Amino acid sequence: MELWFIAAVVGAVLAGLSNFCFKIAAVRKYNAELFSLYGAVTSLLFVLSLMFVTGGWYFQWNSFFLFVFIGGCLASVAGILKVYALRYIDSTIYFPLFKLLAPALAIVAGILIFNESFSFIEWVGMGLGLTVPLMLITKAENGRQHNLAIGLGIVLVTGFISAGVAVVNKIAIDAAVPIFGTVLYTSLGILCTTVFIIVLKNGVRSVLMHIKNDTTPLLVFYSSLRASLISLSLFAMLYAYTQGGTLAVVQTVHSMYILIPIVLAIVFYNEHWNIQKVIAIILSVAALAFLQ
Repeated sequence: MELWFIAAVVGAVLAGLSNFCFKIAAVRKYNAELFSLYGAVTSLLFVLSLMFVTGGWYFQWNSFFLFVFIGGCLASVAGILKVYALRYIDSTIYFPLFKLLAPALAIVAGILIFNESFSFIEWVGMGLGLTVPLMLITKAENGRQHNLAIGLGIVLVTGFISAGVAVVNKIAIDAAVPIFGTVLYTSLGILCTTVFIIVLKNGVRSVLMHIKNDTTPLLVFYSSLRASLISLSLFAMLYAYTQGGTLAVVQTVHSMYILIPIVLAIVFYNEHWNIQKVIAIILSVAALAFLQ
């Protein structure tokens, strides 16, 4: 088992646990922007702490940091939209469609931008990986949703954003941008954009009032937990690229994380499950076997 594959799987597990926090935020009706804000602050402090402890802050300015910063800005928008999406549709609808679209776009980008090529076995693995989300969607799910149309619209937007951020990160790593620098500027982009959105939505004067009125200890806890987990996930994904993982395959492995928030949502929030979802889990394991 290659090191890049292990890193990609670890990143997927951490991302799955992180994304379940979005479901918690949606169910508890936390302020989506504040949830993102506290997460962004936590992520930045978390990364700076790791850099200080490991000495990873020794790096020079690189022009690619600007693109990574923009990627962080886009990630912030996607994070806020995820909370809204999960208010309209179940985890069993959002995450499968989201992780069908984003890896599919990543495969296309890998071929067109990075000239990636794949063996027959890898194509089988990626095909199985893209089949998993389809197994989780049925016509019966429509009646269980609060607003399927709005939810699907958000899926489309966040899917394109996720693929774009993945491409930016891959470009940065291929250009020998330090992993710590990439995560740091991504966190800065998330923080700056979140603050901008909050100010734009509420106005400067009411920002502090919203922070005072809408902030709860559990909101801060779950947003901080999510941020810490996703930061570690990003470290793992970037490390997978440095060890030879291709954009398409790493993103397909990463897409398996959808099973974690889905299973947890079924366990803790009694979301619907059936034999198709069990088969999807089996297919995901099979896909990983082909991709390693």
